[in-house]
Amino acid sequence: MDIPAKLTPFSQSILLPAQESSLRRLAQQQERVHVSLSPAEFAQPQKINTFLAESIVAIWGGSPPEIGRLLGIDPPAGVSRGKAARGVKMTQKLLQEFPRVYARLHRWSEWVFSSEWSQAQLLQVMEEIEPMVAEALHWEHALALAAVGAFDHLGALLAKKEKDPARTAALRLGLVTGLETPDSRFVHALASGMEMQQLRERFGHMPFAPEGEIALPRVGDVVDALLEAPPVEMWNWDLGRAQKRQAESEKRALAQAGLLGRSGLRKAIDMAQQTFIAHAQARDGLAYVLAAARHWALAAADEGAGDGRIHHPDEIFMLEIEEIKQMMTGEWHSRRHVESLIGERKAAFENAPVPNMAHHHPLGVAGYDSEGACFPMSSPKSLQDEPPGFIVLAGEWHPGWWRVILRAEGVIDRGGHLLNWMASVARSGDLPALVGGEDYAEWSAGAKIRLDPARNRAELAN
Repeated sequence: MDIPAKLTPFSQSILLPAQESSLRRLAQQQERVHVSLSPAEFAQPQKINTFLAESIVAIWGGSPPEIGRLLGIDPPAGVSRGKAARGVKMTQKLLQEFPRVYARLHRWSEWVFSSEWSQAQLLQVMEEIEPMVAEALHWEHALALAAVGAFDHLGALLAKKEKDPARTAALRLGLVTGLETPDSRFVHALASGMEMQQLRERFGHMPFAPEGEIALPRVGDVVDALLEAPPVEMWNWDLGRAQKRQAESEKRALAQAGLLGRSGLRKAIDMAQQTFIAHAQARDGLAYVLAAARHWALAAADEGAGDGRIHHPDEIFMLEIEEIKQMMTGEWHSRRHVESLIGERKAAFENAPVPNMAHHHPLGVAGYDSEGACFPMSSPKSLQDEPPGFIVLAGEWHPGWWRVILRAEGVIDRGGHLLNWMASVARSGDLPALVGGEDYAEWSAGAKIRLDPARNRAELAN
């Protein structure tokens, strides 16, 4: 998961230590001596992705330029390259262990949501939040290494038989399309008009805003109108069509491999598919834990509201988790102190600039060649009555963009990488998609463009 560079104090106090713990644990598992990141760099997504890219090269022995492109960064340099056999072995172990971890994260979240709050219970849960977030984030990172490494390895095997890079890329995208993940099930449920109570029961833990900020609403918090299916009879995002394309791609790839290479390629295809699914589940496991942390924080806000130290529930997110403990246990005796601190933090947070996450490393992550009118959008709320066949150019994609995903002919993320939410959803529905589209930010609305995921580019159509 990409942790936003701008976080409330509550989210920062939980996520940044968890990020550091996760990366140090990964380094230890790889027998690397240390993590060469300063404390400030643990909050920078590009620095984190560079560390992950270095780890992938060291474990899988993949191509540094390709690994860098998949993660939206410059090629990692100065890393000793491992061998794919090591990556396969480590990934098999992860895939074997992860289902138990995923179930444990889910159970803990359900327990938090079902708790009857007392101060003792609030304090007990608080002690468990940080280690649970660190565990969930570690598995998201570990499975990111596995997914990118397996995908790069699959591309290398396909390239041995298909010398045209664009055809190899298109075939590789086809092999991982149509995968059912928590993200795809959520979009499909919305598209099919699932009954609202059932929708909230099944997906209420999922973020409905940028992932990682605990203060922002989850699906269970937003109003019904934001979850109602759009009045569109057909859309380009199609799970059934995507799964058909996957089957056709597998048939073509295995035929090219011949009898001698078929077994090895079949295993590589299965591993790439399994790791993409597992990574999406790991993000979902983290979503469960962060939703539980949000639920706990709002319960703590009710506790603070009892004597006026908190005037609005959302003010709790301006305090760090340890400060909330001090407030609940009476270590902070001055209501005025809490109130002034929250006011200062809120002003600083609102005035802090939002970092630009766009980059110039275009990567096709899903779909086929397509054409349409370009529509730059600043938020999903800007969707009006765009004609069929439009291609959306935007940044910071998140589940709140689901209506746009359903209506668009294609999507371009000005930032992003192979494993972000938009890429995962686009793959599942075979929707043409590209990340790293900062070079296209100046295109005017309505300009006709051609989206070519296999060649990692978009261009103005003649």
